[in-house]
Order: sequence, then structure tokens, then C-alpha cells
Amino acid sequence: MSLMDILRKSEKLVFWNRCRLHSGKADFRNMVLNGYHSPDFLELHHYGDEYQGRIVYNAGETGNGIGFFAELGMTLIKLHYADDRGLAPYIHWGENYVYYEPEGICGEKNAFLHYFKPASEVMSIANASYVLNHETWHCSQVKALYGAVSYDVSKDYIDAMARMLRKYIRYNDETEKYLKDEYGKLLGDKKTIAVHYRGTDFNKGYNNHPVPVQVEQEIEKVRELLNTKDYEQIFLATDENAVVERFKKEFGEAVKVYDDTYRDDGSGESIAFSKSDRKNHHYRLGLEVLRDQYTLTHCEGIVCGYSNITFIARVMRRAWFEREWEDYCLINNGLYHNKNSFSESENARRPG
Repeated sequence: MSLMDILRKSEKLVFWNRCRLHSGKADFRNMVLNGYHSPDFLELHHYGDEYQGRIVYNAGETGNGIGFFAELGMTLIKLHYADDRGLAPYIHWGENYVYYEPEGICGEKNAFLHYFKPASEVMSIANASYVLNHETWHCSQVKALYGAVSYDVSKDYIDAMARMLRKYIRYNDETEKYLKDEYGKLLGDKKTIAVHYRGTDFNKGYNNHPVPVQVEQEIEKVRELLNTKDYEQIFLATDENAVVERFKKEFGEAVKVYDDTYRDDGSGESIAFSKSDRKNHHYRLGLEVLRDQYTLTHCEGIVCGYSNITFIARVMRRAWFEREWEDYCLINNGLYHNKNSFSESENARRPG
């Protein structure tokens, strides 16, 4: 076997030989030194001859145990990256998505399409001419543009994400009808304060996550609004049954909730990782939190703390109404700063 044959069989040796041969070329040095992990270095893959003349951006699920609106928020960032470069987005939420159903829904296994219409004309990348796969540093670049490093984000960032949502995210027909019908049955046309309380695993104090809002803080703010404004009822979105009982004890029949929403009875674990015998449990969990989100967004005022749900509610409010709520009451208790990382938790490793 010749020396060249040996070299060709070793990827590392081939690489180092090419570095030796081309080290004098500025463009080669730039590619090696700056291309790796650079959001401006685009590695295209060729799978077939579909969608010729377009570069498809493959935006898969982030996974890692993040919830519905954390996933949607990451998708908006990916859409921003693709849109800025004139790429055709293809959104696919697969088996690493928390609300994934292994058997699919009505034969469809892309969980994004369980709730939304396709983001572009691209329905599959299996035979696409040119595909750019998502990389984590793409999102890092977009966040850096707006200084989006925590839950407290700028108006410019909200506006940018709202543009992406308005352009690419549309409910599918079945979901849209369901959301409108449910909202109308529950709230009618009465002026409503929305309240979002995020409990369960938010109380575990993960690093860079919000310090939870206390129920009494929200009750005090709601009482103030009822006494000073012309609100007629309260819509409560929460993952804890105990919080529903506490609000009803305080405000009685003025409190409106979706009674069939799956909530925690004291385990302290995220509903997203719950198990149930009900059919399509994970899909239904996603639909229920989307229903809460839709309703929060359409109320005239909101009382809340920081969370991905309230962040996306602000984005949706900006996208659909082009303004904030009449009363936007954010209770900010700060963020945790510790070594308790969600990425190291059991839930971040997606239970089987």
C-alpha cells in the first residue's frame, strides 16, 4: 500500500495534509479559522432535485425537554435567521419534541403540523436540492443582535419575533376553529383580565429562570384592577389545581377557567412530562396550553410573571393587535443565579 493510499484512508491525515498544502491561501485559512461554528458559514446539503432555485432551511425541534412556548420561541429565532438570508423554512418537530405522539395525529408525525400550517411550500427535505441544517450558533447570532440573554427582552426583540410570527406561523384550520370556539364559549364578549400563574417545576429554582410569582401577589393586583377599572371577569391560566381553588375562593364565579385542562394536583412536576391513559395525551397537552395562550392574548388586560408563555403572549399580541394590552401588569421577582441547571435535570433528557 502506497503512502497516498494510507493518507486517503485517514480523515485526519487528509485534513492535515490539506492544511500543509493550502496554508498559504488566505481564503483557506479564513474557512478553517472562522468558518467552524460561524453563523455566516453555510454548509449546504444536496438530497435531490426538488425545490430547485431555493435553499431550504431545516429548522428541527430544539428538544432537550423545553416546553411548548419555549420551543415556539426558538422556532421564531430560527425563522429570523432563515428570513434574513432569503431561505425557505421547513419546520419539523419530531421525536425529541416534548409533545410528540409516536403514532402521529391522523397519520401526520410532524408535530408542528398538528397545530400550525406549513411555514412555506416545502413539505419535506428528503429530495430537496439544497438544504441548510439548523445549528445552535444560528440562534446565538440572532439573540446577540437584540441582546436577548434573559427573560427581560427589548421591545425591538418583541417586534422582530412578532414579524416572524405574523409571516410564518398560522394555525391550521382545525386548531383555529377549536381555539375560537373555546374562547367564545368561556368568555363571550365580557371585558376580561387574564391571569397567568406558572407553578409546578418553576418552583425548583433553576439557574437563569424567574423567581416564581406568589399567588397573593397576583390576587392583590387583580383586586386592584377590579376596583379601579371596568373589568367584568377573570380568565385564569395555570398548571396547578390549587391555584384555581385559591382564585375561586377569592373571586368566586368571576373566575373563568377551562375545566378540562390537565393540571397538577401537588406533585410539583411539569405538566409537560406528565403521563396519562387519555388518548393522544401529549398532543392534547400542547393543544390545551395553546388554548390558554390564545385566550390570554385576546383578553384586554393581563397579570403575570416572567415565563415563556407570557413572552409569546406579548409576541402574539404585537403580531395580531399591533399593541400591548390595555393593562400589562408584569410582576418581576428577579431571576435565580445558582448552579441548579435545567439542562442537567432529568426532564432535560426527555423521558422515554
